Amino acid sequence: MYGPPPDPRQLTLLYTLGDDGWRYAICLMFCLVFSGVAMIRRLPPELRLLSFIIGQVALLTAPFAATMTEAVYGSFPTIDKSGSLLFYLDGVHQRVLLSPLDAVNDPAARLIGAHVGHLWLTALFDLTLEPFAAFNAQAMFNLCLGWWAAALWARALGASWTAAALLGAPFGMGLHVFRDLNWYTIEKSAVGWLALYAWATLNAARRGGAAWIAAASALFFVSAFMNWYWAMVEAAGIVAVTASFALRDPRGVTLRRLVLVGLGSIFAASPLVLLQLALLQGPQTLGDPERFLVERAALDSVSLWPPLWNRLELTRALSLPVILLAAWAARARRAEPETWALITLAAALLALSLGPQILPGAPNPVYYAARAVVPGFWRIAKPEVFFEGVYLALIGLAAIACRGRDAPRWLYPIWAVAWLLIVRTHPVYPGFSAPIEQRLAPDWAEHVMGPNEDPPKTP
Repeated sequence: MYGPPPDPRQLTLLYTLGDDGWRYAICLMFCLVFSGVAMIRRLPPELRLLSFIIGQVALLTAPFAATMTEAVYGSFPTIDKSGSLLFYLDGVHQRVLLSPLDAVNDPAARLIGAHVGHLWLTALFDLTLEPFAAFNAQAMFNLCLGWWAAALWARALGASWTAAALLGAPFGMGLHVFRDLNWYTIEKSAVGWLALYAWATLNAARRGGAAWIAAASALFFVSAFMNWYWAMVEAAGIVAVTASFALRDPRGVTLRRLVLVGLGSIFAASPLVLLQLALLQGPQTLGDPERFLVERAALDSVSLWPPLWNRLELTRALSLPVILLAAWAARARRAEPETWALITLAAALLALSLGPQILPGAPNPVYYAARAVVPGFWRIAKPEVFFEGVYLALIGLAAIACRGRDAPRWLYPIWAVAWLLIVRTHPVYPGFSAPIEQRLAPDWAEHVMGPNEDPPKTP
């Protein structure tokens, strides 16, 4: 099974082209309007690209944009999505941000952690939408941001704007993103923050200056606030890239700039780190370190054989053109510092994404070393998230392979058809469910955290 079995209460809604053609027409209208804006040459190319992406996401995911206010995107209720909605309605995000010292005694805060930025983003959409629709809006936002940010990353590494749009699409619109949108909490689909941090760090390493270093540091904080996993991927990535430049050019300017980005990132996220460490004190929530290792991390990881990305076939979760271009760049341009840094990044994050075992019966020394050194690393339940960084490194290598070459625009319709056949027809692609009213049980903490656990003391 790709995900959890459907809840007996789930009411699946079907929107067919024959019966609901007007909904698809609305999505087509969105696409035409935003595509028209993208043709305005007076606009900066970054905004033109963003407008194009918004229109394409609306069309490719049709009729999602026309059902946002009446149906839940994906399966509902699921444990993850129901819990996220109920804790949002309970106001845990407000308590964590406005009363952090009291949050360490809050069972909901201990369960969720300090990364509640996605709930604040939901609150922003909730100003005009119902709560379930606000989560839908964030899903659409994450799809657009992921594609756009990955395209900016590819463009910064030398791809033309057309090639960058094509290379960024598999990242933001990948099968793994839609699997998370179907069953799991909304922040797991927010891969765009990871790509934005990579883009800002690349610019800081090339150009220096306080503005780019501050931007990268701020994006690290935002990533951690949205999802701790992204911060961990980014931290592992900056360490790997810095080590690569340290070995090749120990006195180089780029190395010094990367060190400043790393220090700035640590400083920016330090309040969240301290709060998260405080939330982990006392009786542990949802199991001890050994249970997290055996029951979670060992299962939700990348498998070399059979080749799976958290139970998704790599042949459908990854883009073949991206892999081929990345392989060419890794071989033909491996002497370039940026190419070697991306190879190092991909290798380091791949090792972490394999989780506790490289192959059945073969322990992963890299993962166990990180688990022994990094505070709180034991609570990693999904090592497979590190593969998002691997994919981003592959896209970066593919962008290097495209330097000096423009991509013909007729390649985009080919990609769109391939996406429809590979991603949209996959069983994990989200459908639509009726919103069901639920309530947070008064004794939920006893069922989840155990009746005999005392809340941790405020440090």
